[in-house]
Amino acid sequence: MKIAPLIAIIATLGLGVAGWMYSSQQQTTMKLVIGAAAGADGASGLKAVNQTLDGRMAAISGERKKALEASAEAHTLMQRSAEEFAEAEAEMKRQQAARDEMAERLKDAQARQAEIQAESDALLAFFRSMPALSSVSNLSEAVATFEETVNTEKERSKTLSSDLDEKVTVREAAAKKVANETAELARLDGINRRFEEEYRKNDDEFTIMAVDTRWKFVVFNAGKDSGLVAGDSTPLLVKRGGAMIAKLRVMSVSAGQVIAEYNSDELPQGVSLEVGDRVFMQKPIGS
Repeated sequence: MKIAPLIAIIATLGLGVAGWMYSSQQQTTMKLVIGAAAGADGASGLKAVNQTLDGRMAAISGERKKALEASAEAHTLMQRSAEEFAEAEAEMKRQQAARDEMAERLKDAQARQAEIQAESDALLAFFRSMPALSSVSNLSEAVATFEETVNTEKERSKTLSSDLDEKVTVREAAAKKVANETAELARLDGINRRFEEEYRKNDDEFTIMAVDTRWKFVVFNAGKDSGLVAGDSTPLLVKRGGAMIAKLRVMSVSAGQVIAEYNSDELPQGVSLEVGDRVFMQKPIGS
């Protein structure tokens, strides 16, 4: 508690007392003047009165001066007290505002704490929903167990990833092998188709139109689309009555007319080629 207001009150009371004393002195002085005027010796009485008055006025002036100084000091103290009171009131308001702010922050913190607790409970419930974490008792234990589980799964994932990479490599190699085998199959299929085409030509039948026994060749007409070419690649057979009697080797093909030679030493004894003998293509191996 500040003492300045109490001092100001005391100083004000001092001024009041001084004023009352001054008024009392004036009344006493008047009484003396009246008494002196009524005496036998008026001059001596007035002189004595003046002296008395001067003494009392000096005393009163000193007291008045002291009272004025006390009043000025009290006024100063009162102003200082008012300033201190204003400062104290402003500080009280600041402290009140700080308390109100702290109360709001505490309220917000409590609300946030409730939200965090709710989130923590929900997270703990989520962890407990996992088979590996169903027996945890608190969130810290759940988080630690979860981290351990995650690390274990990471290691497992690395192993699976390595296995997957290996399987991908094997799969790529297998795919490449399949592609190669597919290409080879296509190549063999082409060969097979050509084989079938050549095999079907075995059904073609040509008739010998001329025979030269001196130069050992025959002539027959195979048509433009027979596929016959000169060389050993197209061996031909000559049959008579269902029996093979000779082999021919194509020498030339021109406009469907074929000239083919034969080896007379390979003919059956007593047999020679004649016009009208039938010519067939030799079937491929494996037919």
